[in-house]
Amino acid sequence: MILHAVRFDCSGVDEADRREFEDGLAALADLDVVLWLRVGRDLTDPAVTGLLTAHADADALEAYRVHPDHQPSVQRVASLGIPATRFDIEVPDVPAQGS
Repeated sequence: MILHAVRFDCSGVDEADRREFEDGLAALADLDVVLWLRVGRDLTDPAVTGLLTAHADADALEAYRVHPDHQPSVQRVASLGIPATRFDIEVPDVPAQGS
């Protein structure tokens, strides 16, 4: 199992654009290569939006990265000038649904 985490610094983005961006991220949960997805705002730095997804394996993560439905979110990050930091870790299992 691969967990993919991204930290987005939305400090330069107005609220309407940020909500639209976050809604677009949340919609990625519908992709068949995404087992689990959460989007939220950091508790201590409200300018930060976080994305956490789970994927079956490295191949599924790569399929997610290049998926045509994922590309608009990638392009939106660039067009809004949002600095992003990502990391991927391997874990033994996916977080339980509802948690």
